[in-house]
Amino acid sequence: MKSTFKAPPILLIGITLIFLSLQSFAQPRGMTMSQVNQQTGRWVMNQQMQFMQQMQMNNMNWRQYAGKGELYYVTFKDSTRKQVTSFMYYDSVQRKSFLLFVNKKFPKSDSAHRFQKIYPDQTRNLAFGEDDGAKYGLPTDSGWTFKVIIGAITVYAKSMDYAAITKTPAFGAPILDFVPSSVIAIQMNDGPMEKLSKETVSKMVSQNAKAVALLEKKGMYEAVERYNEDAEKAAKK
Repeated sequence: MKSTFKAPPILLIGITLIFLSLQSFAQPRGMTMSQVNQQTGRWVMNQQMQFMQQMQMNNMNWRQYAGKGELYYVTFKDSTRKQVTSFMYYDSVQRKSFLLFVNKKFPKSDSAHRFQKIYPDQTRNLAFGEDDGAKYGLPTDSGWTFKVIIGAITVYAKSMDYAAITKTPAFGAPILDFVPSSVIAIQMNDGPMEKLSKETVSKMVSQNAKAVALLEKKGMYEAVERYNEDAEKAAKK
């Protein structure tokens, strides 16, 4: 199938780069878990989602985008570790997600050795980020499962591409919301894991008026973040 990916307008790229330059990617000491979740979410840019969606539609694109994406720390089954910068691709033949490691010791003409596909069953886990802010992905039959948001409400996703910018106001941070196709499940405390939907989130945040308002005004992601932040503050009182 022929790829229909189009580069985003240069103005949007400029706005995105300006926004990124204003963010602090380091995790300061004393951050609450809600703040850690918010910081991670801000990394998940709309441009990356556009790349990922195209790659899932046509897994031949991995050659074009090899060496680009997010930095993952991969722990293999033999306990060796490797840093891999990659998007999360999908192999439609094996029906599995994979990361792509580029071994620059080999020339581009030697694709058999230069490119290594890393599948879930080869790994113990993936880590996105380091130290207290790390998000770990555990292997499944078809991919990895990440706890991307941890709190009173926990969100599980296939990769760190679980949210996208839905609106960029003239002032303030861009507004994010979940990408339903990337989210595996959502869970309230120790309750059952449920499918992500506006109705499910509404039920979970119903006792928090501000979170309910955010759900209607900005979306599910913002509502969950507010609920978790308030729940964390209440637990410390």
